[in-house]
Order: sequence, then structure tokens, then C-alpha cells
Amino acid sequence: MPEEKQGGKSKRTRAVIDRIEDGGTAVLLAGEDEIKVELPASLLPEGAESGSHLVLNLSLDETSRKEAEERVKALQEKLERRGGGGQKNFKL
Repeated sequence: MPEEKQGGKSKRTRAVIDRIEDGGTAVLLAGEDEIKVELPASLLPEGAESGSHLVLNLSLDETSRKEAEERVKALQEKLERRGGGGQKNFKL
């Protein structure tokens, strides 16, 4: 199972569906080392079954992270105004 990689903030690799368990968990073998990956079978494309070959594309979603950080910061500020207590900074 040859593995393909992309540079930067995304990666691409191949996987095969080893099995789909009764509880709805799909067990994949990913990359050349056949690393076991479990995920909900509902995330598989339509028609995927045991033995199906997949291409996995993973990429960072920096926009979503920034939005979440902004929401957390706004909530922190609101709680600080309400409580008037000491300052604490949380990071995602």
C-alpha cells in the first residue's frame, strides 16, 4: 500500500478497510506500516466495505481554530467582567 505525502499543512495517505465492527466502528489499516485507525463507519463514503481501498486527506483548518480561539477569548472576557476576579488565560 504505497503512501503519498504532501508537504506543508496537509497529508495524504492510502488505507484499506480491514473490517467494520457491529458497533459501527470502521477499522482501517493506513499507510505503508498499516497503522490501525478506528473511526465511525458513518464517516466512510457510500459503498465502502471491508477490503475497500481509501485515500485519506488530512489538513489543518486554521480558520476554524482561529474562530474557536476568538470565541473562547470573548467568553473569558465576559466571565472576567461578570466575576471581576483574577485574570486567567486559556489556550486551545
